[in-house]
Amino acid sequence: MNKIVNSEKFSLGDFFFLKKMITPVFMTVIYWVTLALIAIGGLGMFFASFAGFRYSFFGGMFGLIGSIITLIIGVISTRIVFELICVLFNINRNLEKLALNKDDNTNDSSNEQTIISHDKF
Repeated sequence: MNKIVNSEKFSLGDFFFLKKMITPVFMTVIYWVTLALIAIGGLGMFFASFAGFRYSFFGGMFGLIGSIITLIIGVISTRIVFELICVLFNINRNLEKLALNKDDNTNDSSNEQTIISHDKF
């Protein structure tokens, strides 16, 4: 697993002023907890649908099929949502890298220009 946050350079100031992102670290944990809750809910609906057979066959079948569909769509939609969130964090990280590279290139070119201008005199 890739290390998203460099904990060696993380300070309390970064935490309070939102300079570094810590949410990507927790995304995997939140994803698995969400999947567990969806599985518990889907299985609960599945077993509760058997009580519907007591009143109506079609009511029980509707509950059974509905619970399976809920479970499948819940897992897929959770995956899509968390992937989109991760994409946003990856975009942010890449933009930070581009900004740092641009600053480094700007500083390097300004140093070269000052060196060249000093050589002329």
